[in-house]
Amino acid sequence: MAFLSRTTMTPLLLTYENKSMYLHADPQGYALFDVESSEPFFRVQEPLLLVHGIMTDANTIHIVVLKTSGDLCYTLISGSSTPQTTLIAKLDIRSTRYRRLFLFPQGKIIHIFYASTHKAIPNVWHIEHRLWNGVSWHSTRMGEVVHPREPLYHVNLDSQGNLHFLTITFQGRHSLLFTNRFNGSFNIWGSPTETMKISGEVVDMAALMTSDNVHHLYWVIKTPNGQFELRTAQQIDAHELSSSWNPSHAPIKTFNSPWKSIGALEINGILWLLARTAEEVLMQNDGKGWRLISSHPALHQPLQWVHKGRRNFHQTNWLEDQFERRTPSYHHELGFTLNKQTTPWPEPFQSIPTQTIPPTPPVPAFYPELSLNSNPPPPIVVNISPTSPANIPFPISMENSTPQSTIEKLEVSDVPNVSDVFENPTEEVLQPQPLKETSVPERLVTTVTHLEEENAELQRLVSTVSHLEKENAELQRLVSTVS
Repeated sequence: MAFLSRTTMTPLLLTYENKSMYLHADPQGYALFDVESSEPFFRVQEPLLLVHGIMTDANTIHIVVLKTSGDLCYTLISGSSTPQTTLIAKLDIRSTRYRRLFLFPQGKIIHIFYASTHKAIPNVWHIEHRLWNGVSWHSTRMGEVVHPREPLYHVNLDSQGNLHFLTITFQGRHSLLFTNRFNGSFNIWGSPTETMKISGEVVDMAALMTSDNVHHLYWVIKTPNGQFELRTAQQIDAHELSSSWNPSHAPIKTFNSPWKSIGALEINGILWLLARTAEEVLMQNDGKGWRLISSHPALHQPLQWVHKGRRNFHQTNWLEDQFERRTPSYHHELGFTLNKQTTPWPEPFQSIPTQTIPPTPPVPAFYPELSLNSNPPPPIVVNISPTSPANIPFPISMENSTPQSTIEKLEVSDVPNVSDVFENPTEEVLQPQPLKETSVPERLVTTVTHLEEENAELQRLVSTVSHLEKENAELQRLVSTVS
């Protein structure tokens, strides 16, 4: 019997600078929405266990999905180009459950992280790293985390493209923080290091990397009297391997039961924490210490917020505004405004013209000369933009797989509710498109090699012309001397 966990799937808000998309998921599939539209821009109807996504520019969305069949799949949606999907691996879902996905596309490199636990030993979580190096997929076991409920690990990205991997594991009377770093220049992991010993059982954690590479860790300790202490530590310069972690001497705040989640963000140099218990508590630190911004009974629904800016990355638990749909709660307090535009997205999968250029590769940022011709869609209807934004990109290729998902053609005249998207699929169904074979990257490699050869030939011609010019000057000097 399959060991399937039918937990409620949390929707994701995907943002890149001031652009945003909304990824709605339930056990029967997922749909990608413009934040203002009732029409899905893209959807897949197939039973799921996990789904995660990220935007790496205004027109590029990356999605990773674990299906109930055990297929771990990756999909790239780039502008108006045909979405591309690849099968990464076939996972055991009969005796294993999976949690907590992270996705980092970096040029031609793709990083995917997830945690898994066997039903025989449910307290031990194994953290897996899947790496696409531009040619093939590789898998690395990152270690184990001991926790009775959730795998306590986090991955952050610094300004040099290095990944910072943190885990907190329970050891009976105390918890241990382990850290590791993936060198983005050489694509290798360092050695895991025991960094800090924390008294008591850590029940939750969050972490973030600021735009100036200060690494912040937040954790929640359950005290003997049943309360929950929120504490913090920071690493001043994450680029330095020898940089130590400095824990605070006192908790930021103490909360009563029940504990639900913690979210952490940095916006324009200001740190924000959102603690969710029986209340929602929003706190701010502008460099002068933590202060309370808002506290009231829980009103909002959980939301996972994945933000990619030009200088920073955040993946955190947050809440969805109950009045402004598909918008993060407390967006006014965070300094965001809603800029509504009247220019809609093109009708999904209907108004896309036939492309005469080669197919866009799964690494559009790595082959910019091809992605420039992909006719990107107009701006999103609703922009969520900070009042003083920091304008700064980020950037991906694949193996063969057989598509099992159904991409649907949606009629604009039909405007279903979000819940109806999965329950009443009455739209006309397009035939599944064959996935791009690995010959696409091979043709691109051949093209790049040909261009490199032409460039080398051009350099030789330039060198020859320079040599002839020198000989001509010498000849002119000799003629002048003879005269």
